Amino acid sequence: MLANALGEHLALTYRQTFGSREPRYAEVIEASARLTIERIVGSDALYHDSGHTALVTLVAQDILRGRFLQQGVTPEDWLHMILAALYHDIGYVRGVCSGDRAHAFVIDAQGTTINLPRGASDAALTPYHVERSKLAVRERFGTHEFVDAGRVIRAIELTRFPVPEDGEHHETGTEAGLMRAADLIGQLGDPLYPRKLNALFHEFAEVGLDVQLDYDCPADLAERYPAFFWSKVEPVIGDAVRFLDLTVEGRGWVANLYAHIFAIEHDRRRIGPHPG
Repeated sequence: MLANALGEHLALTYRQTFGSREPRYAEVIEASARLTIERIVGSDALYHDSGHTALVTLVAQDILRGRFLQQGVTPEDWLHMILAALYHDIGYVRGVCSGDRAHAFVIDAQGTTINLPRGASDAALTPYHVERSKLAVRERFGTHEFVDAGRVIRAIELTRFPVPEDGEHHETGTEAGLMRAADLIGQLGDPLYPRKLNALFHEFAEVGLDVQLDYDCPADLAERYPAFFWSKVEPVIGDAVRFLDLTVEGRGWVANLYAHIFAIEHDRRRIGPHPG
């Protein structure tokens, strides 16, 4: 149901925006939404599920709508950013890459594989999911008639977080930079985000990120969220927020984003991990 509804909504919004221009783009968007959501629905990752991908894609669409109003967006721009949003986390899904086997999962373009421990979920692929998502895009669109796989891959690369300190990931107003913002806002602007912190913590714990980040329990994610947001997130989403502010739907995402900050900073949180 989600796959069909999202695909139809994305295709309809494209057609409402561009009319009869490049009608095949709407077909690719709709088909891609159905394919990606149907694959991700089968994932057992606790947080990075089909709902997360849908939210990120809706934010990406609203960023595009605002950008369209302010400076213009081509059908090609729209197509490639929506595809990047749909595919950005598909690398979590075991079996999605052609190099995957029953007990070995490919993690790079050279075909390197890893084995997962007994009982692992798809979240065990967290350290490799960006590369795996890029591989899936290359396999799907590498020879496509009008989809530039390299362009989609570049946008997915910038969803790598925390942002690498290498000079190659600092852009914020480009297509790739806006895709990273859509990923962050789709997560943090989710009205139910605090309720999902338990699931996110257990994904962290599966790969040792809880220890690396010094989180003892899910309540730590909530308590430290404002500091994390202001230091790590806010600096890279400003351009996207300006585009979101141009539409009613976009302002809804921004309102949710800052409402969570306010609720935690002022001890008004009603859902999420018990503070103790």
